[in-house]
Amino acid sequence: MKNISTYVVNQSLLWSEKQNNVVAPTKSVILTILSLDDCLQQYIKNFEREKISGEQLLHITHQELEELGVTRIGHQELILEAVDLLCALNYGLETENLRTLSHKLNASAKNLQNFITGRRRSGHYDGRASRRLPNDFLTSVVDLIGAAKNLLAWLDRSPFVSVTEYSLLKNNIVQLCLELTTIVQQDCTVYETENKILHVCKTLSGICDHIISLSSDSLVSQSAHLEVVHLTSIMPSEGLGMYIKSTYDGLHVITGTTENSPADQCKKIHAGDEVIQVNHQTVVGWQLKNLVNALREDPNGVILTLKKRPQNTLVSAPALLKNVRWKPLALQVRTLLLCWCFGKSFTSRENTRISLCGERHRSL
Repeated sequence: MKNISTYVVNQSLLWSEKQNNVVAPTKSVILTILSLDDCLQQYIKNFEREKISGEQLLHITHQELEELGVTRIGHQELILEAVDLLCALNYGLETENLRTLSHKLNASAKNLQNFITGRRRSGHYDGRASRRLPNDFLTSVVDLIGAAKNLLAWLDRSPFVSVTEYSLLKNNIVQLCLELTTIVQQDCTVYETENKILHVCKTLSGICDHIISLSSDSLVSQSAHLEVVHLTSIMPSEGLGMYIKSTYDGLHVITGTTENSPADQCKKIHAGDEVIQVNHQTVVGWQLKNLVNALREDPNGVILTLKKRPQNTLVSAPALLKNVRWKPLALQVRTLLLCWCFGKSFTSRENTRISLCGERHRSL
C-alpha cells in the first residue's frame, strides 16, 4: 500500500517525483489553484508569470503567497490547507485507525489537564482574579478540538454511522466540543473556565479509553488503503450513479450508489469511500462543482482513485486526511461552531443540500 500512496502524493498529485527529479508542469498547478475556489482565479496570472511548479507549491509559505499577490489571509488559507491535505495523504495511511486516533485525542485531553494543573502550581498563577485566557491555553484548547475533529472524521462515515455504539460516542464527542467552544467564550474567571474544561477533558478521556478497550472489534484497528477504480461504458442518460458529500474543508466522500448504475455494477465503490483523484488529477480541496465537472468531462468513462473505508469487519478501516492549521481563536471558534453542528440543513440555489457543518451533497 505504501507504494501506491507515495505515487499519489509524489507524482499523480502534481507535485515532484523526487526519485526521477521530475517537476510537475505549471499548467497542472494552475488547474489545482483554479479548482480550489473561484476567488483564487485573480491570482492565476501571478502564478503563471513566476512559473510556480508543483514542488514549489508543496512548500509554499504565507510570505511567498504574499509576494505572489495573495495578500488576504482567507485566500492564503485556502491554498495552504489544500496543500496540508495533499501532504497528509503520505503520512499515516498505513498506521492511522480508530484506535490510534483515540489515543491521540486521549493524549491531547490529558496534556490540557496537565497544562492546567501545572499553571495552578506556579507561583505566578492569577486565575482566580484574571478573566483573560492566555494564548497558549487557547492554543491547547484548539489542539484538543483538532484531535477530536480527526476522530469524528472517522466516526461520521460508513460503517460507523450505522453502528449504534459508535454513533452514540460520536454524538457525545460533538456535544463536548460544542461545550468547549462555549466555555472559552463565557465571561468568568480563568479558574472557573479551567474547572469546566477539566471536566470536559476527563469525559473525553473516558470516551477514548472506551474506544481503545474495544479490542475485539476489528473496525477499531484497521487502516485505510488506496484503490484505483475504472468506470466505463457510461450512458449519457444514466450518469455514474454516485452520491457524493463534500465537506467544508474539501474532502469528497461517497455516500451511496444507485442500483444497477455503473458505480453499483463495478462492485468496488462503497459508502464512506473518499475520492482522491479523478482521471489522475487530484481533487482534494476542490470545490464540489469542479469535482462534478471533472467526473463528467470524459463521456467514455472515468478513472477514480479512492481511499477505501471499511464495509465490514474483514476489510480495511478508514484513514484520515489531517487538516489542522492554526487560526486566530475568534475565527477558529466560529468555524468550529459550524463544524460541530450536525444534522441541520438548508437548500442552496443549486439545489444542493448544505448542512451547518459545511457539507454539500450531489448525485452523479
